[in-house]
Amino acid sequence: MAKAARTATTSGARSPQGRRRVRVYTAWHPVLVALLEHVLPAGWYQCISEFQLAREPLRVDLVILRRRRRGAPPRPSLLTSVVGGLAEHTLVHFKGPTDELERDDARMLLAYALQYLVVAEIEDPASVALRVLAPRLTPRFVEALRSLDCALTPTGPGTHEGRLCVFPLRVVETVPANARDGHHLLYTVTPGMVADPGGIPALSPTEIAVFWALLEHVEQLRRPLPGRRKRHMKDEKRVVESFEKVLTRLVARVPPKQRLAGLAPEQRLAGLAPEQRLAGLAPEQRLAGLAPEQRLAGLAPEQRLAGLAPEQRLAGLAPEQRLAGLTEAQTVLALPDAVLRALSAEYIATLPRETQAAIQKRLGAASRRRPARRRKPRSPSR
Repeated sequence: MAKAARTATTSGARSPQGRRRVRVYTAWHPVLVALLEHVLPAGWYQCISEFQLAREPLRVDLVILRRRRRGAPPRPSLLTSVVGGLAEHTLVHFKGPTDELERDDARMLLAYALQYLVVAEIEDPASVALRVLAPRLTPRFVEALRSLDCALTPTGPGTHEGRLCVFPLRVVETVPANARDGHHLLYTVTPGMVADPGGIPALSPTEIAVFWALLEHVEQLRRPLPGRRKRHMKDEKRVVESFEKVLTRLVARVPPKQRLAGLAPEQRLAGLAPEQRLAGLAPEQRLAGLAPEQRLAGLAPEQRLAGLAPEQRLAGLAPEQRLAGLTEAQTVLALPDAVLRALSAEYIATLPRETQAAIQKRLGAASRRRPARRRKPRSPSR
């Protein structure tokens, strides 16, 4: 894992003795380590993010992929230009989105490989291979390789092969290579990830699964697991912001049906206003499953009765409930015509004039509607 040392002075300390060296780790390197761990054949390789080259705190600026078992491992389905054809020990030199290959990278790569042979006690140099991942090849890096008698030959879009001293070397340019099928995840370690996170190519289902794992890892960079110390990370803010933007774009590309798959009903509706939850539902769908009192809750009396016929409004009410709240005049008018005729003229005269007029009108109309009774003919006298 790449890191740089910077001098930090504790608050209030001015003397040289009060200064301390703080290791600043590059946040893109753990992302690469997590990416390689997820695309390598399970159980076949050990991915070492740091390797101490001496008893002093000198650590190789590489990721080491070390074979764990003998035999022919299965061919990886993703990032084959990076993790395909690995040696027993493969040293991966990585340049993140904000770095470029320099002249010294070629020399340090060879130095690291030679030191690794000594410290790892490797007898056969042929068991060690070198890989370089960088956004682009630079002329100064190519010139430095040439000065070490190493010439690169293009072998595919964004890939170059050569031999640095006795070590096979493959250089992968992440910018052109990420456009290839199976290599789209390389976009997460290119300058485009910083400048335009939403420009990530469309990921396959397998790549999306790896991306979720990377996203979890990035979240741990920001919020370490309990018991783990937070490290100083170069570009940490850029890493986190870039992955959050990619997540937003990826979710926007997923059809609504797939976004909601597997979510409980309450999770699907969380955060929606009541009118948003009911939008598009027919009235009977909105009321389905509600008890009568729940359907009517919050409605004014006139809203509850709207659309009901008079007999429906009164259905189920006792006589005293039907007449509750009516004045004497309203109660009289609620009586049937036959009962109104039985009322005495003296009582009707005590009622308001409009009530009397209404009674006379009803009784007069009723008499007109009543057919005349036919008299029976008299039988002839004997």
